[in-house]
Amino acid sequence: MMIGIDFGTTNSSVAIYRATGAEMIETVDNLDLMPSAVAQLDNGHYLTGQPALLQMRRNPEFTFRNIKRFVGRDYDEQEHGHFQLAEGEDGKVWWRGRTGLISGPTLVAEIFKSILLAAEYRLGRKPMGAVVAVPVDFREPQRAAIIEAARMAGLKKVELFEEPYCAALAFGIERQKFSRVAVYDLGGGTFDITILRMKGGNTKALGMSGTAQVGGADFDQRLADHAMDRFFEAEGEDLRANPLQMVGILRAAEDAKKTLSRLETATVADENVAFPKSGLASLDVPVTRAEFEDMTMDLVTRTIASVQDALAQAEMKAADIDHVLLVGGQSRMPLIRGVLEDLFGSKKIERAGPKPELAVALGAAIRAAELDGRIKPAVMQRLIPASIGIRVAGGAYYAFIKKGETSPIRRERVLRAAHEGQAELELVVLEGEEPMAADNTEVCRIIIPVAPHDRPPIMLDIDRSGHLQVWAAGQIIYGQSEEAA
Repeated sequence: MMIGIDFGTTNSSVAIYRATGAEMIETVDNLDLMPSAVAQLDNGHYLTGQPALLQMRRNPEFTFRNIKRFVGRDYDEQEHGHFQLAEGEDGKVWWRGRTGLISGPTLVAEIFKSILLAAEYRLGRKPMGAVVAVPVDFREPQRAAIIEAARMAGLKKVELFEEPYCAALAFGIERQKFSRVAVYDLGGGTFDITILRMKGGNTKALGMSGTAQVGGADFDQRLADHAMDRFFEAEGEDLRANPLQMVGILRAAEDAKKTLSRLETATVADENVAFPKSGLASLDVPVTRAEFEDMTMDLVTRTIASVQDALAQAEMKAADIDHVLLVGGQSRMPLIRGVLEDLFGSKKIERAGPKPELAVALGAAIRAAELDGRIKPAVMQRLIPASIGIRVAGGAYYAFIKKGETSPIRRERVLRAAHEGQAELELVVLEGEEPMAADNTEVCRIIIPVAPHDRPPIMLDIDRSGHLQVWAAGQIIYGQSEEAA
């Protein structure tokens, strides 16, 4: 039995496909969503979800949120100044734990373990496989980190499926009368836009774009910054001087943001702001919807730039789109709907159900049922989100597989030794679009033995599930086969 998992920046969720369709699996707290938070306790054990948030004020330094934004990323790519982060021996982002550094896959695995426990409790048996939804622009090291976390959590079979495709399946997009659809997915930490075309029961992605650095967390931060600025003007105290204060302030900002999606005014309020000299004080800053929209318009504009990029890839204009599907909790913001109505037309915009943040998990569950053979699979052609290639002579980058091609795909190239009698070659596999190897993301680095006069063929393969494999001498030297997945 396979389930669908939406591992989100702010919240995670899980769903299952039954005879009546896809449905959410509630957490042990009887909720559809579980906060994507992990806390390490004094004894080294972990708390996840709501229990982790409840103890966050007592243990802010070792309560980790927004993990999805950093997992699998090189440390030198992350936003510097985050007091919980450090560079691991592998050059990736790690977290500062009580007894040492903690890897990203370890923290994600704790979230997956809690999800699997909830699923086992509700279903009566432990799922052995899952479809895990990931952002369109997740690169291979990030995808590999998620697969590693799933394995650590005990899942035997894992497929990563892009979030917009999940949302399209949940909405039943292939059964609608629309032929050209834009899926606008703005979640807690990432934004994706995908242009889909439906024809004769087939769904094909024509364009995709997005960013892992625009999401609900950024809207929260803008409100928090606004509140701290007003507090400094009134009290002369800089709340940013103590990063641990940010824990409560960000939660207060998130609550105010949600209120502003329903009402015209809200308050960023935190009753437990502490200072060494003056003791406790209260943060109580009113904000209007108009003020909030003004301070976050640039974030919305960045998503629209990605929309235009995806339309350009699809060789379409906004007027060519029949339907726009809103996905992700941040898409509830009235400003976003208004901007999209101005671009596409008011009659084309529709939210993915009453809870747009659940659409991805439901779609992942449908995909899981397809892999289990319980339902007929939808025919969906998936785009390659980034070029994959190798470093060649002079430090240049040669892309075997180009961004925008469709999977499955397989390409090979013969490696040439730099000089006669060379005993081994260093193979560096990269991902990205820059002409020089050093400017792209390194996927793996492998030493390959070379016999005299041997010119080893190298093959890059992306299967139907989006898994990358690197082959040399007829063997997989990086990644896993589709069957193993």
